[in-house]
Amino acid sequence: MRKKKRFAEQEGNMNAELLWATMDMPDGVAIPGPHGVSADSRIRPGTSSGVYLLASGGEALLVDTGRRTAPEYPTGVLDATCEAIDERGVDLQYILQTHFHYDHVGNTRYLRDRYGATVLAHKRDRPVIEDPTLLTRTEYIESMGGDPATIAGELTLRGPSDLTASDTLVREHWNYPVAVDRTVVGGETIELGEPELRVLHTPGHTPGHLSLYNPSSGSLYLGDVMHWPTPLHPHPVGSVAEQLASVEKCLTLDAEYLFPGHGLPRCGADAVKDYLKDLLLRQRQLEDRILLVLNRHGRLTIPDLHAETFVITERYDYASDGWFGNSTNCIHSHLRGLLEAGKVDRVEREDGAIAWEVTGDGRRSEAEVGVSGAYERTKTLSDL
Repeated sequence: MRKKKRFAEQEGNMNAELLWATMDMPDGVAIPGPHGVSADSRIRPGTSSGVYLLASGGEALLVDTGRRTAPEYPTGVLDATCEAIDERGVDLQYILQTHFHYDHVGNTRYLRDRYGATVLAHKRDRPVIEDPTLLTRTEYIESMGGDPATIAGELTLRGPSDLTASDTLVREHWNYPVAVDRTVVGGETIELGEPELRVLHTPGHTPGHLSLYNPSSGSLYLGDVMHWPTPLHPHPVGSVAEQLASVEKCLTLDAEYLFPGHGLPRCGADAVKDYLKDLLLRQRQLEDRILLVLNRHGRLTIPDLHAETFVITERYDYASDGWFGNSTNCIHSHLRGLLEAGKVDRVEREDGAIAWEVTGDGRRSEAEVGVSGAYERTKTLSDL
């Protein structure tokens, strides 16, 4: 088969930095996707999801399509993806979008047009995949049952508009419009040659997040269930309860291989189980830390809590314009969960700021919140 020109060549950019490489996996080919660690690194060296090409009986399915490839985003992930498809001579039947984030849907329009693939997504993420400009307005939050004014107040933002993405961000980072041809639900199967692939609805990171499992190979395509901090959208778009349930669901599979939305795969049932349990552990530790800090210091705002919970900046939690959006939204989602559980109350301070304090059910003894003995109280994987 004669190869088509690289995307960079078609666009007249002959100096694209081809940073992406492929690796074999039981179901086909993996193109691991790194994640930037600063606002600037969203462009160089770039942030992209992993792209996974599953092939059987001459047919193929892609899990996500990676970061938008264009002259100003010279990642090469699209070239690597097209080469993997063309070299194997497979018929790309499906593109499964795990969720609506730009680093997962960036090349979908191009690949759908080039190969005639059917784009699959969950109905809760479909609107933003098709029209990411929804993120520049508050209506998507409202469609998920959220009150933008209340959420903005709880995050101590100036107003609802601070919850939205800028027009420039969407225009630069998303490649749209993208047509979703069919919505799928958890429990649905996709036939690809001989295997029947199982769709998993794994919300938490986004409301319509999907993962994919191949029982015949024991391979789990996790998407950004692995992302930390998560939820990275404020409640109810991000949900701690849903995230925990999603991880628990994945643990029941006893998968042999795990292919995450970012980073390197895990091989072997024990390694997969430890990876998933670590995701649970982080959530439990953050909840415990929030309650501990509120017990120690009384009423605190979300920025106050951020300073005491994310003391060491997480790899995927960088500040944009001085605001650590991912982690503050994660704290917000945890607080909403604790509020529903009756362990914290939302209060208005004298300065008008929305703060949080523990209730009787959230109260801890002095021995439980003191610094002395804290090391012995540290949770580990064996505590789950």
